[in-house]
Amino acid sequence: MNRKIIGIVVCTLVIAMVLPAAGVINKSDQVIYPAERDVFEFGDAPEGPTAIAYPSTGVLGSFPTCINCGPAMWVQHMNFGAWFGQGFDLEVEGNGGLCPQCFPPYDKDEGFQDNDAGLIMPEPFTINNAMIVVPFPGFTGTPLGLIGQTAVWGTNVDIWVHNTMPGHEPYVPGYVNVLIDWNQNGAWGNPGEHVLINFVVPPLYIGPLSALLPPNFVIGPNSGYVWARFTISEKPVQMDWNGAEYFEDGETEDYLLLIEEEHIPVPDLSCRGSIVWKKITSTEPLDTKTGTFDVGNVGDPGSLLNWQVIAWPSWGTWTFSPSSGTGLTAGSWITVNATCVPPNQPNQQFTGNITVTNTNDATDFCLISVSLKTVKNKVINTPFLMLLEKLVDQFPSLKWLLNL
Repeated sequence: MNRKIIGIVVCTLVIAMVLPAAGVINKSDQVIYPAERDVFEFGDAPEGPTAIAYPSTGVLGSFPTCINCGPAMWVQHMNFGAWFGQGFDLEVEGNGGLCPQCFPPYDKDEGFQDNDAGLIMPEPFTINNAMIVVPFPGFTGTPLGLIGQTAVWGTNVDIWVHNTMPGHEPYVPGYVNVLIDWNQNGAWGNPGEHVLINFVVPPLYIGPLSALLPPNFVIGPNSGYVWARFTISEKPVQMDWNGAEYFEDGETEDYLLLIEEEHIPVPDLSCRGSIVWKKITSTEPLDTKTGTFDVGNVGDPGSLLNWQVIAWPSWGTWTFSPSSGTGLTAGSWITVNATCVPPNQPNQQFTGNITVTNTNDATDFCLISVSLKTVKNKVINTPFLMLLEKLVDQFPSLKWLLNL
């Protein structure tokens, strides 16, 4: 053994000798005195009659953590050379030695900020004393991924692993197992919750687990928070393991992780522009009038907009190019050419709207305003008419002159 291992063993024995008697603990009809127990490495996922695992639903935690409160058993390790992160803590009980007077507080093993925790990604969450889920101290909290997404090691999830376990070789491989409470019932062991099964960590390996290429797994089926257990040990476990076991070596770390609900990008229709035609004389040839407006998608990144012109003013004869479109990407715009043969009606003011809609969401539409004015034709030379129009523009009270 190297000096670190010898130091750990000596420290363990000293702590075990000086622990004060703290009362009788009864679990599984076995009476255990704390002063008579050695210290080990335990988990800290919630367990017990006050241990709310998921505040949003009130589900109690039945994860195997505490020796002195049920309903589950517990996980414990001696440690001679296998852990997550930069080191490990030894305790007399689960949750950093605080069982059974917990929960809350939560995560007292991984929450000491002493380089014990080894999770690299995602950034975990915890539950505070007000029973509110908050980011783990020192982190902002990030999701594992979306429902149905494949969790890729090194991209969505990773943990730092250390294996220098001594043996007859003189070093031996370790086994990593990962459990995630997909159905959020406060316990592990249901089909599909054993997401990494007896993955071998070779002797003397120190580094991110992802570099060893563990198999990826599918996230789900529920969104929200889930409790996960990461364990490294000297021996493998059975399929659909529930997280309880007595190991000679290794460490267990528990984390509250977030799964996001699948989000489908939603498009958002937007329009810009208007069309105004002024002073069209009724005896002029009824040439087609043209105007333009823009249609755009201002929705979520990755969204695609299907749109269509569905209504226009009842006066005149209208055409649009294009009149519809599909697959307009987010942030993109397209120009629509609107043409109209105006009505042959003098001295009229015509107004209305062109309606454009998202063909997949009738509540998502926009209106393009349109106006057209015709005036009575008079036998007036063009320069005089232009002068008269400018005069009326400056003095609107003289508007009657154009209608003589």
